Amino acid sequence: MTNTESSRLENINAAAIKELIQAEGIDLVGIADAQNLILAYPPRPATDLMPTAKSVIVMAVAHSLGSVYAPDIMLWTRSKMQTSRLLDETAEKVGRMLEHEGFLTLPISADKPVEIFKNNPKTGKKFRQTRTVGFLSLKHAAVSCGMGEIGKNNLLLTPEFGPHQRLCAIITEATLDPDLRQDFDLCDGCNKCVAACPSGALKPDRFDVDPCFVYWSLGLKRLLPVRFWEWPGYIRMIRQHMKRRDVLVESGQIYITDVDFCIECMRACPVGERWKNIRPKTFPFQKSGGTG
Repeated sequence: MTNTESSRLENINAAAIKELIQAEGIDLVGIADAQNLILAYPPRPATDLMPTAKSVIVMAVAHSLGSVYAPDIMLWTRSKMQTSRLLDETAEKVGRMLEHEGFLTLPISADKPVEIFKNNPKTGKKFRQTRTVGFLSLKHAAVSCGMGEIGKNNLLLTPEFGPHQRLCAIITEATLDPDLRQDFDLCDGCNKCVAACPSGALKPDRFDVDPCFVYWSLGLKRLLPVRFWEWPGYIRMIRQHMKRRDVLVESGQIYITDVDFCIECMRACPVGERWKNIRPKTFPFQKSGGTG
């Protein structure tokens, strides 16, 4: 750590931390009380990760809007990786500074790793589809510190960027003044995300995580069958995919570059003041391994 960086942290307070983080190129910063987070399910309190935690610093970097509306989702994937890298590097840097000042600190990555659940922790019953859960729900942490709200598309919406940002967090023992939660009413029920969803996961009144996860992560529109009469249709789908997809090559690209297969609900969302003047009026369905 340089002398300049050290001097900037002589007074550990919320304003100084936010200024330091934004100087690294982070677009939005909020701070939540570690003891008072809104929790997802399965619940993941910050204090489970650090019992002595006092504050959770949430950071957001806007996606490249050009990559969001690019014709091939592979271009979006690369941009997503770069925003994750910027967030993770900043979290590591600020975390080390805070620990240098005597505060135990834990960066929570913008991306992997995640916890993997085959069984519902509440009931013990097996989920139909294995679920992955972040060690901390970043979007719920962001809502906890007044950065935005969770929309019908199950994504964080901020007034500035709508659903177009990547998130990261820092859990720390440092006591920082939390930001107030806010009511935004950004998602007005336009249902554009529902109409755009190719997997049928989004409904006007709910979000079904399993079909979303299978399509987003694998490009498949059918869940693994649980009844024998569902298998013929599933096998036909797999055979159709195998005619135009190379699983070996594709798997390598998925694991090396963390490819997604769908962001149509994100692309359809009209929220975000910063993008109002440059958002495309029309755009074709994005090509991916699941649709190409």
